[in-house]
Amino acid sequence: MALKDMIAKARASATAALTRHRNKIDQGIDKVGEVANARTGGRYEPRIRKGSEQARAGLDRIAPGGPDSDGPLPARPDSR
Repeated sequence: MALKDMIAKARASATAALTRHRNKIDQGIDKVGEVANARTGGRYEPRIRKGSEQARAGLDRIAPGGPDSDGPLPARPDSR
């Protein structure tokens, strides 16, 4: 098995796991933001909110289909 095949298999497996557990990951992002905001006394709330938004945006790129989406995005054509 070539390295390229192993990477593709690992990526597919990770994407499937992220898609399966999307709700728990979203809850985790919310919880981390709340804890960080509480520990800092609200001083960094805008930065924490921005970090949470960026984490969700990254998750959307990897595993589309979050609570605000209409379902998974169509597959990108292969650039070969």
